[in-house]
Amino acid sequence: MSLIFTVDDDPDVRGLIKVLLEDRGHEVVALENGKHCLDRLDENPSVVFLDVVMPVMDGMATLKAIKKIKSELPVVMVTGSDDAESATKAMKLRAFDYIVKPFDELRLFSILDKALEQTTLVGQVSYLQGELSRVHGIKNIIGSSPALIQTLEKIKKVGASNAGVLLLGESGTGKELMARAIHENSRFSKGLFVDINCGAIPENLQESELFGHNKGSFTGATEARKGKLELANEGTLFLDEVAEMSLNTQVKLLRYLQEKNFERVGGAKKIFTSTRVIAATNKNLSEKIKDGSFREDLYFRLAVFPVTIPPLRERKEDIPSLADNFVNVHKIEFEKKIFSITPEAMNALVNYFWPGNVRELENVVYRSMIMSESGRIDIDILPENFKSGTIHQTSAINPFQCTSGKGDFVVPYEESVRQVLQRALDLTNGDIPETAKKLKLSRSSFYRMVQKYDLIKPVSKN
Repeated sequence: MSLIFTVDDDPDVRGLIKVLLEDRGHEVVALENGKHCLDRLDENPSVVFLDVVMPVMDGMATLKAIKKIKSELPVVMVTGSDDAESATKAMKLRAFDYIVKPFDELRLFSILDKALEQTTLVGQVSYLQGELSRVHGIKNIIGSSPALIQTLEKIKKVGASNAGVLLLGESGTGKELMARAIHENSRFSKGLFVDINCGAIPENLQESELFGHNKGSFTGATEARKGKLELANEGTLFLDEVAEMSLNTQVKLLRYLQEKNFERVGGAKKIFTSTRVIAATNKNLSEKIKDGSFREDLYFRLAVFPVTIPPLRERKEDIPSLADNFVNVHKIEFEKKIFSITPEAMNALVNYFWPGNVRELENVVYRSMIMSESGRIDIDILPENFKSGTIHQTSAINPFQCTSGKGDFVVPYEESVRQVLQRALDLTNGDIPETAKKLKLSRSSFYRMVQKYDLIKPVSKN
C-alpha cells in the first residue's frame, strides 16, 4: 500500500481520484490547495497528483516548492485543458507527467504505476547508498577497551574465512554492528549485507521472507518475489534473533547450509547462491535445544565460530567516547547547539549498570538532548535513577523494572521519551509545527517522532 496525495480545489475531482486509487488498495490523502500539500510533505507520499489552477497557491508554484524539498518525489500535474505550453512548463520544472481532465482511468492508473515504480527504484538506490555508507563506517567502531579490542580481533580473523558465525550477547550490545564488521572484512563484502529480524516476522511468513515465493503459492502472493537469501547472493545474510525462527524454517535453513541451494515457497526449481550466513541471539541456545525449540544440528552449523559481544558494563572506559559520538550523530536533528556533556553527568553515565547496553546509552543521550535548554547535558536532565547515585544490579534482569537507590520505579527509556514528547504535544493542543518549534526540533524530525512513538493528538475542546 502506497500513500498518494491528490491536490485539487475541486472536491469532485479530488474525491474521484481518492475513490479510484483507494479501490486499488492505496492510502489517499485529498487536499484542497498547494499550501496544505506542502504542510504535510513530511508524511512522505509516494506520488502527488497536483492540479495546475488552484487558489492560495497554484500548481506550478507548488511543484517548484515540492522539488526543492523532495526532488525525487514524482508529481503528476492535472490540468483542465490540453495546453501544450503548460505541459512543457511543468516538465521543465521536473513534473513526472501530466493528465488532462476529464481523465481516462486507464491512463491515470498507468501513470500511477510508472510513478510508483520510479519511487521504488529511488528507494532501492537510497538503500544501497545507505548500506555503502554504513559498511564503510564500520571501520570506526567506537571504543578502545580491552574487552572490545579482543572481540574485534576475533571478528577480523573470522572475516577472512568462510566459517559460519554465531554472535552471542545481551540485547543492545551491537550484534548487528559486529555482523557488518565481519561482512566488511570478508570476501563477501562486494555483495549486499541483508538482515532479517526473525522475531519480528510471523511464523507463517518466515519461509517466504527467507526463501522467496512463486506467484499464487499462497493467498496474497500476487507476484513472484525473491527472498532475502537470494538478494544476499555473493554477500551476507544476517539472521538476528535466530532463536525465534520456527522449526519448519530451521529445517529448510539447515538444508541450505548443507547443500547451498533452496526452493522458493510454491516452487520446484533449485536456486543456488553463495551467501554467507551470520546469526545472532541474546537467548541461551543450549536451553532452547533442551526444550526442543531449536535444532542442535542447526546450532552446530551456525556456531562454527561463536563470538560473545561484551556488555557495556564490561567496557565502561568506552562510555565517554560512545556518549560524545551519540551527541554528534543526533545533533543535526536539533536547531539548538548541543555541544557537551558535563563531567558530573558523564560520571553518572560511566557508573550506571546499563542493563540495556549501548542501545540504552543512546536512548538516554537522545532523551537528554531533547530535554536540554542550555546546550549541555547536565545531571539534572538525566533520568531520575542517574541522580540517586545507586543502581541495583538486579536491573540487569529486567530493565523495565529496575529501581533506584530510593526505591523509585523507573520508566523504560523509550517510554520516558514518549511521555516527554506527548506532554509537549498536549501543551500545544496537538499543533505539531508549534510543538517542534518549542522543542527546537525540525518539523520533519518531530513528524518522525510522532510516528515512531505513536503520539496522540489531543481532541480539540472547541
